[in-house]
Amino acid sequence: MENTFLLQIFRSLAPTEHAPVRKFLLSPFFNQRTDVIALFDQLVRAQQTGALAQLEKQALFEAVYPGLAYNSLNLNHCFAYLTERLEQYLAITEMQNDGLTERFYRLRAFRRRRLTQLFERDARMLERRHQASPNRHAGWHLFQYRLQNEVFSHRIVQRRDGPTNLAAAGEALGQFFLLENLRWACTAHALRSVGGTEQGLLLADAVQELADRTPAAENPGLALLAHSLRALRNPDDEAAFQTLTGLLRQYPDLFPPAESRDLFMSAINFCIRRQNQGERAFARPALELYREALERGILFENGVLPAYTYNNIHILAQVTEERDWARGFLDRYRETLPAAERDNIYRYNLAIFHYRAGDYGQVLDLLQSVEFSEVFINLDVRRMLLKSYFELGEWLSLASLLDSFAVFIRRQKALGYHRDNYLNLIRFTKKLAKKGTNADLVRQIQDTAAVAERDWLLKKASGNK
Repeated sequence: MENTFLLQIFRSLAPTEHAPVRKFLLSPFFNQRTDVIALFDQLVRAQQTGALAQLEKQALFEAVYPGLAYNSLNLNHCFAYLTERLEQYLAITEMQNDGLTERFYRLRAFRRRRLTQLFERDARMLERRHQASPNRHAGWHLFQYRLQNEVFSHRIVQRRDGPTNLAAAGEALGQFFLLENLRWACTAHALRSVGGTEQGLLLADAVQELADRTPAAENPGLALLAHSLRALRNPDDEAAFQTLTGLLRQYPDLFPPAESRDLFMSAINFCIRRQNQGERAFARPALELYREALERGILFENGVLPAYTYNNIHILAQVTEERDWARGFLDRYRETLPAAERDNIYRYNLAIFHYRAGDYGQVLDLLQSVEFSEVFINLDVRRMLLKSYFELGEWLSLASLLDSFAVFIRRQKALGYHRDNYLNLIRFTKKLAKKGTNADLVRQIQDTAAVAERDWLLKKASGNK
């Protein structure tokens, strides 16, 4: 039962949604089967008692159909029908959450039923509400096109020889294509930068050329996406980066939150790439961009701040030596982290904070109980433990960690060059713990190509403070 579509959908419902879903199922328009309601009630009861994962079909059948002999076919039909109703509930709530979309389908119904006065009333109202939105992204133009398409279909029937809105429909369609083409080009390039492949988009070069010829003041949305793409493609194009950040600040509401987040991340990733090339000055603008995005609330996904975003912001604050702000950030946004990972993420970042201050005892206290499935965070946790044990002279704990660290690395099959880096860190730390300051060890470290924490090892091997 665990992998059925029914349980997948049911688990996605918040407890506060159980009552609205039950009301939906009680409506004869949507459902006339009492066994479907009984099945839903059993799922709710099982979740409330923590028994959802242990539910068995036999027991479920007896609860839904008391007194009847077990019939798997009947239960499967009930499963399928409840699944269908839950899918319908999700679709209806999505449409209701977007008031314009629901009104649009009313408008279409009025047109098809030749309810002229109702159609013209709602068409004017929808146009006013749509134009009042500050957004001018591809989705805005798509809705405008669909609305103008309905108006055109209405007018062509009502007045065959009168004026039409063909130009407005064509403008909306063209703007949608241009903006969406550029948005997907940005997405494709971002995916390529993390190991994917960038697929060519139809007419992409023509769209880019047109965007380059269009003044930003005339079409700021097009300019934002065009400069985002340029910044993604070329980390040396500082002019594109400066224009992109300027437009982001000049037109803060042009795109909805999710698309604004992507544009901010294009600018942030430009800075990160330059920082990774050794240009540390780019850490500051990256942090400022993150702060602006935080203040606008666009980094959150359903009210949750992703762990990697929390980690990145904290590290940038440390790199720019804004330690007081960094400490406040950790506490301020702790409750916005994913609930299942919240304590681990917070403790890990707090350990980084103390580690960079040399408070190694605090680091050990914080990291003893953290567990992560993400390999590179696990590597970082072990790296901090290794150096903390060494700095505190906890030699037995260090020896145990070095052995378990080596086993962990050898079990990971996709570490690439990191594998040799960390194995050499372990090897040289063992020698360092055994021999202490040693000129020969300094030469070995210097002559080895792949070594994590090379500077720290050299400092310890040479006896420098």
